[in-house]
Amino acid sequence: MRGYMTESCGNLYAFVVERNQVLLAKKSYTGMIIPHSAICTDRMESLIDLLSNSLLWVSTYDIRPARLFVGVDQRLAIYLKRKSKDRTTYCTKYHRWTEKTRSLLFSQLQYVATDGLKTKNSLSKISHNIEQEIWYKIHTQRLLAEYLWGPAKLYFHNAPRYWIRAMTFVPYFWNERSGEKLSTQVKVLNAPGKLEASVITAVLNSSLFYWWFIILSDCRHLNLREIKTFPLGLEQMEETTKRSLDELVTALMKDYQKHAVRKETKYKTTGRVAYDEFYPRFSKSLIDEIDRVLAHHFGLTNEELDFIINYDIKYRMGDALFNDESKEGEA
Repeated sequence: MRGYMTESCGNLYAFVVERNQVLLAKKSYTGMIIPHSAICTDRMESLIDLLSNSLLWVSTYDIRPARLFVGVDQRLAIYLKRKSKDRTTYCTKYHRWTEKTRSLLFSQLQYVATDGLKTKNSLSKISHNIEQEIWYKIHTQRLLAEYLWGPAKLYFHNAPRYWIRAMTFVPYFWNERSGEKLSTQVKVLNAPGKLEASVITAVLNSSLFYWWFIILSDCRHLNLREIKTFPLGLEQMEETTKRSLDELVTALMKDYQKHAVRKETKYKTTGRVAYDEFYPRFSKSLIDEIDRVLAHHFGLTNEELDFIINYDIKYRMGDALFNDESKEGEA
């Protein structure tokens, strides 16, 4: 396709959305079901700009436990748009539901104006005014990107589902072809020193960062974009806060290893694979303590802390999800 502002997206549905907007009459409404990644990835920047140039409502949907269309394994977004000089964007939270509650899904949609929650190439998926307050409070701090340098290392799994898994140790991974090595799904971050590495590890494991990941990302991949843009303000953090987070991370890493399960599988390309699988839900009490310390750092109220600690709790802690966590194995 040539002459389209969405050419850089490299996806047919972007051209369809753009052409549809050209044909739209004044004060008319339109809407489509599109991939969720359309509203939260850098590649779709021109499409996000196009969608945001008039009155817009966006709702978003996960694929687990239930899918929007049975048998269609794709995270989706539904946008409704009116051709208007008003450029307000309204979004919902990222919806998860069970098959039993499918009939109630659309009746529970709750839109919130998100124009004050601007971030590059992402529409914020929120549904409560308290989330706006949390956003404003944490954004008084300098970005985490400023502290990702130095000799100390930490590690994170780049394909989270219900939990972010960050470690100060190298997660065990072995395959028949290459022996023991770092999994391709585990990425490395650098920090100025051991204490800073512990603080960053604490932040990444927190429910506060999980909330940040869900509202801004594609909810499938944890990219450097979401990590670098998180407001941390390490130089403004009290030393007692840093020490508390360091102690909590030490306990959390021990608890992760305590509940880890050594799994084995086999792939055509690499042969037999062995890896440690971690279950952060068993360490929720420690993660809650990390969030309490971070709440003090950011000046969150008890109500805001309670919202963060219980964010998406039904699906993060549900027994049905225990055997559905992301795996460390690689093909």
